[in-house]
Amino acid sequence: MNWNGLEGNESATILTSFGGDGGTFGSIGNNYSRGGVRSELQCQHEGGTCEFFLLCWMSGGLLQGTCGGMLKGCCHRTAKSANIGIDASTAIDLTNVPALEYGPVQNDPSCGISLAKQTAQRRIVGGDDAGFGSFPWQAYIRIGSSRCGGSLISRRHVVTAGHCVARATPRQVHVTLGDYVINSAVEPLPAYTFGVRTINVHPYFKFTPQADRFDVAVLTLERTVHFMPHIAPICLPEKNEDFLGKFGWAAGWGALNPGSRLRPKTLQAVDVPVLDNRVCERWHRSNGINVVIYPEMLCAGYRGGGKDSCQGDSGGPLMHEKTGRWYLIGIVSAGYSCATRGQPGIYHRVANTVDWISHITQIST
Repeated sequence: MNWNGLEGNESATILTSFGGDGGTFGSIGNNYSRGGVRSELQCQHEGGTCEFFLLCWMSGGLLQGTCGGMLKGCCHRTAKSANIGIDASTAIDLTNVPALEYGPVQNDPSCGISLAKQTAQRRIVGGDDAGFGSFPWQAYIRIGSSRCGGSLISRRHVVTAGHCVARATPRQVHVTLGDYVINSAVEPLPAYTFGVRTINVHPYFKFTPQADRFDVAVLTLERTVHFMPHIAPICLPEKNEDFLGKFGWAAGWGALNPGSRLRPKTLQAVDVPVLDNRVCERWHRSNGINVVIYPEMLCAGYRGGGKDSCQGDSGGPLMHEKTGRWYLIGIVSAGYSCATRGQPGIYHRVANTVDWISHITQIST
C-alpha cells in the first residue's frame, strides 16, 4: 500500500497478526490509524465499536480515535485470519484467474468414517466438547510458536490454510494427529506427532487485507500415518460440488469468545449453515463492512451470530456428512470478529481447488 498523502494526525502503522494462535509469526501488511475524539454513537455509525484499547489490540482490531472516555477507542476489525501470507506487493495478480485443471479427485477408500458414537452437540464459539474420536482427521499444527488446525486426507497428507504455512519452512512445522485434549496423558488412545517433508501452497494464494485468496496448502508428512479408531482421513468433495443450504461442522481449539487469548484444551465443534456468497456480502455490508467473497471462498454462519469459528481455528475443517461419510467442504480462513450478528465466518471453498489438492497428494509422497 502507498502511504503518500497521510495528513494531520494520521499515522502509518504496521499490523501484526498471530499464526492461528500463539506467538507472532509475521507482518501482515500496512494500515493506518486516524486520530480524533468520537462519541460511541458516531463510532458505531462508522462501523466500529467503542471499547478498551487493549481489548481491541488483542483481538486484532484497528483503533481510529478515542471514544467513550479514558482508555477507550473506536475499534475497527479486519479479517481475523492468521495472516502469515506473502506480502501483497509481491503477490501475483488475481484479477483474471485462469482455471487450472488437475484431473479426477481421488479419495482413500476408508475416508470419512467416524467410529465414535458420540456426535457433536453445541460446539467452538457457542459450542462444546466434540467427543474423543468424533473427527479422527482433525490435525493440530504447530508452526514455530503459532498454532493452526488441519485435516488428514491421506496416509501422508494434511490440508490446512495457506496463510498458516506460507512463510514457514518444513522443519518449522509439526503436525499432531489423534489429539483431543491438548497435552493430556490420560486419553483413551495416544496422539502422534509428525514432521513435515514438503509444504505446497496453492499457486494462486495471495494475502489481501480482507480474506486471503486461494487460502489452502497441502503438507506432506515425513512418514506414513497408520490409521486407527481415532486417526483416519476425511473425504474430499467432487470438483465444484455445491453445499449451499447444507449444514457443516467446524472444529478446532480456537478461542471460545471474541478477542479472548484463552484457548480450550479440548477440541470444540459447532454446526453452521452454508450461505450464498452474495448473501454473505450483504450481511457484512449491513454492518458497514465491504468485503468481496470470491468463488473460491465460502461463508457459513447465522444472521444472528452466536456460533462461529474464531482465532486459533485457522486451517481447521468445515465438514459435511452425507451417506454415512464426512466430507471436507471448507477450511477456516477469515472473518470479522467471531459469532457476531451479520458477520458469518469465511472459509476456503474446497470444491473449488479439490483437484489441485488431490493432484498434490499423488505427486508428493
